[in-house]
Amino acid sequence: MLLNHPIASLQEKFQGKLMEFKDKRMKATSEILMNMRILKLQAWEMKFLSKIIQIRKLEEIWLKKFLVGSAIVRFLFFNAPTFIAVVTFGTCVLIGIPLESGKILSALATFRILQLPIYSLPDTISVIAETKVSVDRIAAFLRLDDLQADVVEKLPRSSSDIAIEIEYGNFSWDLSSVNTTLKNINLRVSHGMRVAVCGTVGSGKSSLLTCIIGEMPKLSGTLKVCGTKAYVAQSPWIQSGKIEENILFGREMDREKYERVLDACSLNKDLEVLPFGDQTIIGEKGINLSGGQKQRVQIARALYQDADIYLLDDPFSAVDAHTGSHLFKFKGIPVKWTVIFKHKFYAVNRNFQQNKGVAAASAIGT
Repeated sequence: MLLNHPIASLQEKFQGKLMEFKDKRMKATSEILMNMRILKLQAWEMKFLSKIIQIRKLEEIWLKKFLVGSAIVRFLFFNAPTFIAVVTFGTCVLIGIPLESGKILSALATFRILQLPIYSLPDTISVIAETKVSVDRIAAFLRLDDLQADVVEKLPRSSSDIAIEIEYGNFSWDLSSVNTTLKNINLRVSHGMRVAVCGTVGSGKSSLLTCIIGEMPKLSGTLKVCGTKAYVAQSPWIQSGKIEENILFGREMDREKYERVLDACSLNKDLEVLPFGDQTIIGEKGINLSGGQKQRVQIARALYQDADIYLLDDPFSAVDAHTGSHLFKFKGIPVKWTVIFKHKFYAVNRNFQQNKGVAAASAIGT
């Protein structure tokens, strides 16, 4: 019984490491399956397969340690009744206690009664170790810091002509890190303006958008947003259901506005091709729509919300130049303030250059 504690501690350690590498393998496998088309086009199957196999081998090392520990525990406890009986009777002989038939039979009956609980101890120890690891993982997740409530100062639309104002903003995903993700950000955009944020890959364009919607922790500075926001992500997010449900997104149907949104997003021709029009059921993650169609559906969803500020993260990456030009005009939609995160742009009121987390704004032609 004294061996329970060290053995249980080892089992807990092995189980924790096993779950850690299992998470890595499942995450890598999910990402590969989601981007299988790109892997096939680039012929990267074997390269990424080798990465998964490498992670699997590390997982197998800890799995073997866990199973060896479980086998040792089972061996000890399955032989415990016999070992205890031998030790008990041997001790009685050594210290001179007479072994009478009544005492021997009583002791054997007692050992027999304890045999089943002793046999179940290995499984109990394994279950306790797995449960503790799972509870610790859940507790670690629940103890994660919440998003800062004071990152964005939200103001009503009528309070100011400035849609978004950032003064000496410093933002970082890791509050304990010395290096900030975005530093010394100064930005002021009025209502009705269209702004393009340009920069190289990894320069912080999407991070700037993330801090505007309040998802990146703020280190210092002020960030004010006047009015409601509508956000279009770089990777299309489509829920299972009808195209109409994806566009309305819980709002009541306004047929006139709905038709204007479809025309502004060039969706009318696509709906004519689909067998049931906007009543067509979209599969999981929009599997039966093309990349451009998914992008336009989520843009239509944002436009239908009739927000004061539209935040678009590289919205025209999956559409051709003609469709992108039509989308940019937002024909039939009232002029709103729009942020477009992309590498190339059309006619905008302002160009916002982003370079390694440091921003600099410059005016360009309308």
